[in-house]
Amino acid sequence: MKLKKDTIFPRVREFAVEAAVLLVGSVMFGLSVNLFIEPGQITMSGFTGISTTINHFFDTPVGIMMIFLNLPLLFLEWRRAGGVGVLRTGIGILFTSLAVDGLAFIRSDFTDPLLCAVFGGLIMGAGGGLLLTRGYTTGGSDLCAFLLTRKFRRLTTGRVILLIDVAIVVGSSALMLRWTGLLYSFVAVWCYTTAFDRVLEGFGGAKLVMIISDKYEEIARQVSEQMRRGVTLLYGAGWYTKTQRNILLCVIKRSEQYALTNLARRADPGAFVILSNAAEVLGQGFEED
Repeated sequence: MKLKKDTIFPRVREFAVEAAVLLVGSVMFGLSVNLFIEPGQITMSGFTGISTTINHFFDTPVGIMMIFLNLPLLFLEWRRAGGVGVLRTGIGILFTSLAVDGLAFIRSDFTDPLLCAVFGGLIMGAGGGLLLTRGYTTGGSDLCAFLLTRKFRRLTTGRVILLIDVAIVVGSSALMLRWTGLLYSFVAVWCYTTAFDRVLEGFGGAKLVMIISDKYEEIARQVSEQMRRGVTLLYGAGWYTKTQRNILLCVIKRSEQYALTNLARRADPGAFVILSNAAEVLGQGFEED
């Protein structure tokens, strides 16, 4: 009975945390749009900005439009990485889109553009960052940039995201003739990225991971194939038992922490995993951050 509790309770707790993060992050995203972004007539970056622009002209649901805009990118990502790689992105897009439309009945009297830009950007960024700590993304320009940088290796993800976001904000403002609001839109985008980064930094920057497991070959193969991360094999020995042990060493991005620990637990529930913050990482896969 003790073994059964030890195996069931951690899974239940993990599922509860997962559901709570997904719910809270999505609700924050939806509230930011309905309480601040739309009432203040702020044009956000990404597919949220495109969706609100389309809503301005055709009165289409913002959340549903976000799903439709992301479908082609999800299909391309599915063809490249398969179902596992695209599942969390799809879930993140679905929940945030449903939250935007599901909370549309909540409206505010906030019309001051600066107030709406600041609070809308901060709440949306915090919600998006919270989702990413568990591996969920909202798609949009981030997913588009990832696909482009994989095809054009000379481009960096950060620069592509910046170019896409600037093009969306400027283009949407031009279509709606909101040139004065363009400055407020850039304030909102800055607040969004600041809150997004602050939430993620609370979970460390890059992560240095060491995994001790008898199933090190299976874990290393999955990390290499599914996460596309390099793995180094170290040789060690336990001091007490004097048993030779193989140790996996790898460096991941902070948004990949959950995916890696979950991968290791599935392969070997008894795996010993050590994660520490890496102050600075230089090299392939990290130089663009």
